[in-house]
Amino acid sequence: MKTHTLCNRMLAVLVLGATGIAGTASAQTFLHFTCTGGAQFEAALFPDTRAAFLQLDGKSLQLPKRLAASGSRYSKGGITLRIKGRDARLRRGGKTVACKAD
Repeated sequence: MKTHTLCNRMLAVLVLGATGIAGTASAQTFLHFTCTGGAQFEAALFPDTRAAFLQLDGKSLQLPKRLAASGSRYSKGGITLRIKGRDARLRRGGKTVACKAD
């Protein structure tokens, strides 16, 4: 089993338990992103929640959904994730990197 598949499953368990929707898990999306510079992270997106759940740098983050002209944008605490199709841009620490879903 690929490492990111195992990470997706672990992230799903964490997210479902944290959000209390384990019994009502609807069509969710789990994505593994690889970014320029070697950064990697997992993202879980649920249609019933207006947030993205990330596993980034060993931390679990919940980024609320924000208004976006195109695609989806999630942001909180100086971290912004923009997703359009399988491409994403992750901004943190004043720097933006391009990412691609595997």
